[in-house]
Amino acid sequence: MGSSEQEASRERRTGALLVVAAAALWSTGGVGVKVADAEPLVIAGLRSAFALAFMLVVIAVQLRGNLAVVGRLLKRPLVWGAAASYALMVVTFVLAARRTTAANAIFIQYTAPIYVALLSGPLLGEKPARSDLFATAGCVVGMALTFGGEIGGGRAAGNLLAILSSFGFAGLPLLLRVDQKRLDPALAARAPLVAMSLGNAIAAAVALPAIIQHPPSGPAQARTLVVLFLLGTLQIGLPYVFYGVAVRRLRALESSLLATIEPVLSPIWVLLATGEQPSVMAAAGCAVIVAAVVFQTAGRRRS
Repeated sequence: MGSSEQEASRERRTGALLVVAAAALWSTGGVGVKVADAEPLVIAGLRSAFALAFMLVVIAVQLRGNLAVVGRLLKRPLVWGAAASYALMVVTFVLAARRTTAANAIFIQYTAPIYVALLSGPLLGEKPARSDLFATAGCVVGMALTFGGEIGGGRAAGNLLAILSSFGFAGLPLLLRVDQKRLDPALAARAPLVAMSLGNAIAAAVALPAIIQHPPSGPAQARTLVVLFLLGTLQIGLPYVFYGVAVRRLRALESSLLATIEPVLSPIWVLLATGEQPSVMAAAGCAVIVAAVVFQTAGRRRS
């Protein structure tokens, strides 16, 4: 293996580890959203506001006052498209989780790799390998097993919101990758974090009227604000910094498939927080998902 191939392998390995770390942090969101005592749109907006503050600090440290880079990126339509996808994803997921079961919301959201697999070819020229298609099918089967019997039940509005969230989840890596193919390396390195910061600003702005009308209050106000701060910084801000670095090192479908570790971990946090044990079917579904991701990674390594 030549030096360039070794470097590419290291880059992909680093990207994969960062996505796994991000997914582990994302997986704590379900518990946080349930614990926070506020309107769903208020939760989504304040979480994004805290995340925006966190990401702006990271951008300031990275750019060291060179705001011209941010200005150039903000002129790019695809950066705005990625930001809108991000905002759609984070807002509609919280709304969905409050209007349907958490299982419904996360299962439907994680149909995103299907859209990524279908669109990576025409948009990115990244033709899915056979292992990608098998892994995508495996993720769908695993999710169906994990949350079998939960879809439906008169929860049409929440399910529809979760579908919108899945569109945002797929659009984020696709649009970032499309734009990065047209950018010089210096701008491409900053584009993901700028797009997601902009997305948090959009989400916070959308939720601002609700925040003004229904701010967190009552005996649980302090606890709710602490939970939302942690959701914004550690459950959204930090993992999306990881994801922004990783997305440049992985194909769009790889990043989406690796992120499916999030719903595998979510039942573990629920068990620790509430004592609720996953069913045998849920455990089987988690095993299928892990096997699918491992199969996909091994398949790409062989190719």
